[in-house]
Amino acid sequence: MQTSPHTDDLVALLRARGHRVTSQRLVILRKLRRSGGHATAEEVYRAVHRELPGTSIPTVYATLDLLVELGLARKLNVGVGASLYDARTEPHEHTVCRECGRVADLELGLDRRRLLLAAGAAGFHGDTAELVITGVCEGCAHGLEG
Repeated sequence: MQTSPHTDDLVALLRARGHRVTSQRLVILRKLRRSGGHATAEEVYRAVHRELPGTSIPTVYATLDLLVELGLARKLNVGVGASLYDARTEPHEHTVCRECGRVADLELGLDRRRLLLAAGAAGFHGDTAELVITGVCEGCAHGLEG
């Protein structure tokens, strides 16, 4: 099976962890990465199904969960609709429009360790720190003005 540099990390991780390397897993990762980020499992499924019609929605969900487990994707619960999957795994923040539901990346450079220490000082034992800013995107704001 021919792979690209973008899937080599998945192939190596799957083999190292004793998982099978399948065309479905490779295509699901590729479609997630090409989605521009913040895709639902249904959106990934529709993109994959065009290329591999035999792929089932449970396979997509299971593979997305595996990608999260392997550190190749993040699962986001931003409070609007279904969970989103993001192929960008480095720390970053998000904005969510309460009008249209658009989710966008935001680069604030927050010190997550400091946030977790503050939570610890308040008696909470945190694992991760995420920031989601909810409001109205520029496009919807212009629509609301008129």
